[in-house]
Amino acid sequence: MRCLLYSILLPLLAVGSISAASFSVQGRVLEVLPDAKALRVELSESASSDVAAGETVDFRVGPGDLEIGYAGRLIRAEAVHYSSAWHLERVFPVDGIGAKAMIDVNKQLHDATASMSRRKYVRQGDYIPNFAMIDQHGDFLQIRELRGKAFVLNFIFTRCRAATMCPASTTRMSELQELAREGGMEDLHFVTITFDPEYDSPGILRQYAASYELENENFHLLTATQELVDDLLRQFGIRTMEEDGTINHTMATLLVDANGRVAFRKEGSKWTTQEFIKEAKQL
Repeated sequence: MRCLLYSILLPLLAVGSISAASFSVQGRVLEVLPDAKALRVELSESASSDVAAGETVDFRVGPGDLEIGYAGRLIRAEAVHYSSAWHLERVFPVDGIGAKAMIDVNKQLHDATASMSRRKYVRQGDYIPNFAMIDQHGDFLQIRELRGKAFVLNFIFTRCRAATMCPASTTRMSELQELAREGGMEDLHFVTITFDPEYDSPGILRQYAASYELENENFHLLTATQELVDDLLRQFGIRTMEEDGTINHTMATLLVDANGRVAFRKEGSKWTTQEFIKEAKQL
C-alpha cells in the first residue's frame, strides 16, 4: 500500500517538471502563505528576466516545501510558470545553522575520497567518515551529531520504480522503526541518503517520509550536492549507473554503533528487519 501510494503521488509531484522550461532563482523567503500554498520570496538572483532580481514574487510550492516553510531563510530553487502561476521546484536552503560547516566538512571528505584506492570502502568494523547534508526539515546535519546513538543507514532515491529495491528497502526501514519503538529501542535512529540529490530536495524527502509513515523524530532523510553523494557512494562502496532515465545501483544497509563504527553490514536488497533488530540489541 505504501509503495502504491507513493507511485501515485510521484507523477503529481513531477507535473511542473514537464510543463514548461524552468530556470534557477535565489532569494529570501519573506512570508509563508499556507492558504495560497505559496512562499513570498524576494529574489536576489534570477536566470530569467521573466522574474528579475529585486522582485518579490509569490511562488506556489509542494506540500513538503510548504511545511518546511523556510521563513526568513535564503533558498535556491528552479522557477517555472504553469497553470497561470509561478511555482518553485527543487527548493534547497542556502543559509542556516551549519551551512558553512557543511561546505568545510564536505571539502575534507572530498579530498580524502579523491586519494582513496578504488578497492577501499567502509566495511564492517570500520568507522564511518564525517559528512554534512540537509534533512527533510531543511536543517543542516553533520553525521557526527548522531554520535552517542546507534543508527541504521541506507541509500535510496524517491523516483525508484523497482519494487524490490528502494520501495522495499524503505518499507523495511519503516517496519524496523516501528519494531524498535515497540521493543523499547527509542534511541535507535535511521538515516536514508538519496542517490538523486538534484531531484530529491528536502521537501520531496519530507513528502516521501509521509507516504511511508516514517516518524520524523529519529528518521533522517538526507540530501545535498551530487559531488557529496558521489563521494559517499565511493566511501560506502555503492555503485550506480544512469540508464534509460533511471538509476541502476547496488545496495548496502549498515548498522552503525554509538561510536560511529559499522557493527553490521548487509549487502543487497534482501535484508530482514529481524536480523537488524538482533544486531542492534547486541550493541
